[in-house]
Amino acid sequence: MIKQRKPLGIGTLSLLILTLGFAFNYGWGAENFRLGYYLFELLEFPIFSNGDQGLHLPFVATAIFWIPAVIMASKYRSHYGTRVAFNVAGFMLLLCIVGPVVDIVDRFVNS
Repeated sequence: MIKQRKPLGIGTLSLLILTLGFAFNYGWGAENFRLGYYLFELLEFPIFSNGDQGLHLPFVATAIFWIPAVIMASKYRSHYGTRVAFNVAGFMLLLCIVGPVVDIVDRFVNS
């Protein structure tokens, strides 16, 4: 029996987008450089929603990467790597949605 591999294609780019999303908040080098922190400081946005604690806003901003990865992986399911990209990006997108909801509920309960 000959086993055929899944073809490389547009759906495979969802793996690249997924990797870019993780690299956005990863600390690089000895200085622990984070691209998300740099962009937020450049635009004068806070890193956390409540001073130095609360919701981590650069993590929520990575939904910019998770949403296209999920859409591309679901549209081109026959391409290589789309199952992994769909599952991981979907889970991370779920965390990006649940985090703000939990933060809002916590503010209403504790205020």
